[in-house]
Amino acid sequence: MRRLQRIAALPANGLTLVHDLDDCDLLVLREVPAALPTDTRLAQVRSDRPLWLVDAGGRLSDPSQGTAPLHEQAIRQALQTLHAPHAETSRTPAGPTRPFAEQIREQLRARSAQAVLSLDGVDVLHLDFVAGQAVPLHSARQAVDIVPGLLGPGFDRLLLRETSTAPADQDPSMALTPLLWQTALRMRMVPQLIAPLTEATTLRMRQWPDFRVLAHRHDDFRLCTLLLKQASTASEAAAQLKMDTGAARAFFNAAYLSGHAVLEGEADALGDAAADAPMPPPPTTTRLSRLWQRLSRLWQRLRGGARRRASD
Repeated sequence: MRRLQRIAALPANGLTLVHDLDDCDLLVLREVPAALPTDTRLAQVRSDRPLWLVDAGGRLSDPSQGTAPLHEQAIRQALQTLHAPHAETSRTPAGPTRPFAEQIREQLRARSAQAVLSLDGVDVLHLDFVAGQAVPLHSARQAVDIVPGLLGPGFDRLLLRETSTAPADQDPSMALTPLLWQTALRMRMVPQLIAPLTEATTLRMRQWPDFRVLAHRHDDFRLCTLLLKQASTASEAAAQLKMDTGAARAFFNAAYLSGHAVLEGEADALGDAAADAPMPPPPTTTRLSRLWQRLSRLWQRLRGGARRRASD
């Protein structure tokens, strides 16, 4: 796919990989004997679409022109010709694109949409905001355990588009919120705040996250406690807790993208309900149960101390 994007020399997102025949402008089928019957049927069903074959070495050919591999110039010309109608329809001036994190958060709040997440033009995940699940697509199914590590470094190149179809019930899925949280934690070696967050943004936690299912570090508990009590910028939180600023930025990204945190103005509109959100019940395992009990008692003491100081 990256080779085709390089050859095509199209604008960003001008060439994407899709697996819905109704959305395809060009059919590209693997040239293997076992797939010949299926390929023949697809070619017949979609006789109005151009068809290319790709062999085991990655060489493309056009069956209508013989078996000779296509040269890069022919590939570029064909792809640019296919893209031209889309370019014409997309010239209508549009408003500025909203930050990716805002698009995700809007869908999390609405809980009514289906969307496809793509990286570098390749569809990677089907996001079911209704069920709160993410379904790996195609090659991503082979790397389910490391999907956040794949998406994180490419976060700036992720694109979200709505779709009308829901994933099949039998497809393997992952919980959406933990996936977003972990993806945000794994963006860069030196974390930077994601748009629309800036170094001046003050953030407040809406509720205590369920760290039984979220990736976390020791300082994340301290950051949660602080941001439940007061809104803060990443640098202010890092200075107050005497921790690394980069780690605080990574936490801010994860909490905001997954919907666990809101901007200061939004947090104020929620009132005290968010600040007083109870900690989740302890897990069943004995060791973790004791840990959650200790954290719960600490949290209650902190909240009680804050109320007494306020009343004084």
